[in-house]
Amino acid sequence: MTAQKQVLKIIALAGMYFVTAWGVSVLGLPEGFSLPIYPAAGVALGGIICCGARLWPGIFLGGLAFNAWFMNYVAPAADVPVFTMMLTSSGMALAAVAQALVGGFLFNRFVSSPTPLNRTKDILIFIFLVAAVGCTVSSSICLTILGWGGHLPWEKFVYEGITWWLGDVMGVLLVAPLFFVFRQPLSFRWTPARGIEVGILLLLFYIISQVVFGGWLQYSHYPLVYLLAPCLVWAAYRFGHPGTVLAILMVSSAAIWGTMAGRGPFTLGSLEESFALLQSYLLVLTIMTLILSAAATEAENAQTQSGRFGRVLDESSNEIYLFDAKTLKFIQVNRGARENLGYTLEELQSLTPLDLKFDFTRKDLETFLKPLRDGTDDLVTFRTRHQRKDGTFYPIECRVHFSHAEVYPVFVGIVQDITEKKKTEEELAVHRHHLEELVLQRTADLESTHLQLLHAEKLSATGKMAASMAHEFNNPIFGIRNVLEKIMRRVQMEDNNKRFVKLAIQECDRVTLLIRKVLDFHSPSTDEKEWIDVHESIDDMTLLIQKRFSVRDIHMVKEYAADMPPIEAVPDQFMQVILNILQNAEEAIPEGGGRITITTSATNGEVQIQIKDTGVGIPTQIMKNIFDPFFTTKPSVKGTGLGLSVTYGIIKKHGGKIRVDSLPGRGTTFTICLPVRQEIPAALRG
Repeated sequence: MTAQKQVLKIIALAGMYFVTAWGVSVLGLPEGFSLPIYPAAGVALGGIICCGARLWPGIFLGGLAFNAWFMNYVAPAADVPVFTMMLTSSGMALAAVAQALVGGFLFNRFVSSPTPLNRTKDILIFIFLVAAVGCTVSSSICLTILGWGGHLPWEKFVYEGITWWLGDVMGVLLVAPLFFVFRQPLSFRWTPARGIEVGILLLLFYIISQVVFGGWLQYSHYPLVYLLAPCLVWAAYRFGHPGTVLAILMVSSAAIWGTMAGRGPFTLGSLEESFALLQSYLLVLTIMTLILSAAATEAENAQTQSGRFGRVLDESSNEIYLFDAKTLKFIQVNRGARENLGYTLEELQSLTPLDLKFDFTRKDLETFLKPLRDGTDDLVTFRTRHQRKDGTFYPIECRVHFSHAEVYPVFVGIVQDITEKKKTEEELAVHRHHLEELVLQRTADLESTHLQLLHAEKLSATGKMAASMAHEFNNPIFGIRNVLEKIMRRVQMEDNNKRFVKLAIQECDRVTLLIRKVLDFHSPSTDEKEWIDVHESIDDMTLLIQKRFSVRDIHMVKEYAADMPPIEAVPDQFMQVILNILQNAEEAIPEGGGRITITTSATNGEVQIQIKDTGVGIPTQIMKNIFDPFFTTKPSVKGTGLGLSVTYGIIKKHGGKIRVDSLPGRGTTFTICLPVRQEIPAALRG
């Protein structure tokens, strides 16, 4: 399918080449081989540029067919051998191919835009390089072939060469742009109003053409030919490149038609002179109109881009200022800056940056701007503040450029309101300072915790050693008790002495009981719950610290409930809870003594144990921290901060609750609530 399309394109290009060349020729065959306009040259170049160099066979076939017909029309076949005519036609067809290929190469090499009609630079390159050079190649080759073949007298070589070259150039300038026009989208929309405008323009063109070239008006003043210029300008500005190209083509057709008919300002004494004047007029008119159209397009594009860029700057969240490099007065200020400052553009144009109350003087500002004036820096940045019209200030960060592109050099200032940014920086600084304080505090806490852990390890080692020593003491005490019992049985003693021996045996039993309690307390816990007697467990722990209480004149009061059910708990953990609270109560009581009251009760399926002391109480501000691990108000050598934390964990593990009530100076009450199972073994029921 691709090959078929390629063949169809070649045939179509050949047909277009032949038809356009033949059409101009039949309007009125000139003397010689030159035509005032040769549109087939534009067809060849436009086809190569827009469709590729692979279509060159179409140019060759179309050129061969037209040249054979044209030579037969100029010099009848009876005068020229068929072989010579075909050879000459083939050479001229190859010259047309060479013209198109050279022009296509120059176009692709030097015209960077796919839409060459939009830029003046590309139009000039297209006219004076692509068209002129390519047509020079074609005209030189063709005229040389005609001269060597005897078809063209050498004395007419120069005239025919100029006419031929101008005809090819005009054909390229008139027809090749049509290919560019149809390759790019329309730059305007068709509307009913535009249709009416096109009708008026065509009517005006017809009237002026008839006046200038149709004989409607007999005149002797040559400048009437420029009456067609307004039509061209109208078409160029209102209908873009399509209107421009079609208008030039219509004017050229009217001029050629009138001149060949002997009418119009270009009809002179001879046809050669008429063609020369006509070609000069059409060439100048075409060049100027194409340049005018490109300039209009560039101006429109520049205005569109400028407007778009201006809208972008005006809608920018940053404040943008243009101020004169000499007077420092504002030239242009975008909407964001005007709204933030509260000034109108007219008010700002009478002010300078210093009127916005910078934190520095004009001398300081000039110092900032000096590297830009000297060209040593492209950008300077600084922070200051602006004052609004209402007198309020806001901090800014300003970046200033120096632009030399304007007629008068200007500074461009891009200003960012950094109120939120500065607020964020201040908040970050506060957070950073707070974080540093937290790090220092945490470091101190970790150091304190490390010391407490060391102390806890010492206490653990001491406890183990005490348990070991208690075990070692147990055997000698047992021996002493046996000796005392034998003395009681074998020795006759007075009643007083016997009472002393009995007292000694009782003390041995008490020491043995204490040793057993110490061993039981320090033995590893199995975490297995057992049925325990609450009162018995409390008594065991009070026995361990009874001596210390008596030394410090602390009286213990026990208010036990009459009917206390057993509870299911890990024995040593429950006793540890009681011991921890009793030790804290003892330490809270100041020198001079006090009282610790233990009250028990059983209600609503749970037992309650209250341990109340008459100590100094707990300050309100630290009440929420007393169960935190390692929190303590005691010196590091006396407390680890783990006692109440462990107590809390044990009670929660047993499904209970612990509550603290305290008033500074009036003592503290710990209340422990533990659940009672409904299924109490029968052996334990009272």
